[in-house]
Amino acid sequence: MRRFEKKARIPPFRSDHAERDFWVCHSVEEFAKGLTALEIEIRPPRTEQIALRLYKEDLEVLRSLAAARGVGHTTLARTVLEGWLARARSKRKATRRRQVHRPA
Repeated sequence: MRRFEKKARIPPFRSDHAERDFWVCHSVEEFAKGLTALEIEIRPPRTEQIALRLYKEDLEVLRSLAAARGVGHTTLARTVLEGWLARARSKRKATRRRQVHRPA
């Protein structure tokens, strides 16, 4: 039996350093049977900026929520906004598909 056929799962890692050390000695081919395909969209880098004003208290809450999630407050705000926009786009597409055009 070849070495990569013996491995079943990718182990949990305690740190990024431990994971890097692991992948130096292993190939992803060893774990091919346990991997699942992901559908991801690679988008170009963001190029546009906006400025918005928040109440001081809202900014403090945003920073607190972001810290609890381990991200920056602007990253959290962008993620929330992008999620809202994605839902709005899909609702708009669904509404367009349901509309029936009848001749006058």
